[in-house]
Amino acid sequence: MIREGRLGRGFDKEVALYTSSLGFDRGLLEYDIYADMAHALMLHRQGLLDGGDAKRILALLKEILEKGLDERDLDPDMEDIHMAVEARLTRELGDAGGRLHQARSRNDQVATDLRMKARDDVNALSKATSDLISTLLATASEHTGTVMPAFTHLQHAQPTTLAHHLLSYADSLLRSMERLDEVYRRIDRCPLGAGAVATTSHPIDREMTAGLLGFAGVLENSMDAVSTRDYMVEAAAAAVLIAMDLSKMAAELVIWSTPEFSYIELADEVASTSSIMPQKKNPDVLELIRARYGTAAGGLVSLLTILGALPQSYNRDLQEASPAFFSLIEGVTSSLSVMSKVIRTMKVNAGEMKAASTRDFSTATDLADLIVKERGLPFRTAHQIVGAMVSMAIKEGVEPGQVSSELLDRAAESVAGEKLGLSEEAIKAAMDPVLAVKARSITGGPAPEDVEKAIKERQRELKKREQTLRERESRLNEARKRLLESVSSILEA
Repeated sequence: MIREGRLGRGFDKEVALYTSSLGFDRGLLEYDIYADMAHALMLHRQGLLDGGDAKRILALLKEILEKGLDERDLDPDMEDIHMAVEARLTRELGDAGGRLHQARSRNDQVATDLRMKARDDVNALSKATSDLISTLLATASEHTGTVMPAFTHLQHAQPTTLAHHLLSYADSLLRSMERLDEVYRRIDRCPLGAGAVATTSHPIDREMTAGLLGFAGVLENSMDAVSTRDYMVEAAAAAVLIAMDLSKMAAELVIWSTPEFSYIELADEVASTSSIMPQKKNPDVLELIRARYGTAAGGLVSLLTILGALPQSYNRDLQEASPAFFSLIEGVTSSLSVMSKVIRTMKVNAGEMKAASTRDFSTATDLADLIVKERGLPFRTAHQIVGAMVSMAIKEGVEPGQVSSELLDRAAESVAGEKLGLSEEAIKAAMDPVLAVKARSITGGPAPEDVEKAIKERQRELKKREQTLRERESRLNEARKRLLESVSSILEA
């Protein structure tokens, strides 16, 4: 259709298929129709589209919104969804259908459609993130007293609680929600009216179309408006950070579900089995969540590579950025939803977690701290004494709960040349993981009362984030309602 003026030959079929974005664009149809409606209403109000043509165009746009396009409208020769819609308009309305593209280019049209979809998809990502945070906080609130080992280098480090561990992920995800809130504000600017690159000589009203489409304002500079996809990189980066958290969680849960750990058991409905080994209960879904971090990170690299080194303004390279971006966002959203189900339904083996915390001397730091407090030795000396004691205990087959004053004194003599003379009761208390956790009543520490306080604070913060999200969604819904009411007022006039 648009080739008939400048180009003398029809589109080569292979090239048409290669350059067509219709496969991806089907997901933009709703947004394209909304943008068309807003543009038609603005043209009519500005005296650029007469009432009869406006009514016919809006009526057909409403029909397409309700029923979709026919397959014959989706010929690859149309290149994209925007031309497919225009072809339908001109086929049914003749010259009137061709008037809709006045004072507009596909460049600002697609930029607008993409931002409208990005708003909805970022909101969906925020909602899924919020749901997982809520699940983590609810689970944490049930396990403030569930003592377990904290790990560094996947080795027992110090005692903590499951609640403290889960809260670490909730905190990270809350920061990601904050990032999504920030990028949403930068997405929420309307490019429509920027034209191909330098606006138009027609007396259009960009603020009107921005308002009809629920945007907070206009993306002002026309060259920037049609070319920038920086919001995609920013939102994708936030999504990749979420995917990274999910991958870490998945990796831990896979390990925790093994017989060697037995910290958790996955619910049957989220587990898989083997085609040959009947005893298997496999964490396939967690392995896929873990792997899809790589897919998301690859999508971000694709975006950066596609968008880098382009001359300023619109280039067709940008067509490749959109599927990479939206696939990334939708993939992370799906992973969040599945992870929420895994956390909600998993069985926690609190007894095994506590038993594990009594092994491998995870309270060794507490014993060193006791030496510092009771005998006034430098921490480094106390550290060396306890290290020597652990080495002796392992060689002699002494468990952490069996450490005696005599063993500790032997270690002290080997390091510092003198005995410590600590009581058996004091040593036993220092080596108790439950008491070690309670002793860490510090901001951000694992003591149950501090974690309970932190959970309540995070729940309050989450409610604020959820309220912000609801307000955003409400503004979009209200804008779409007003847009359709404006269309109806023209149709009923």
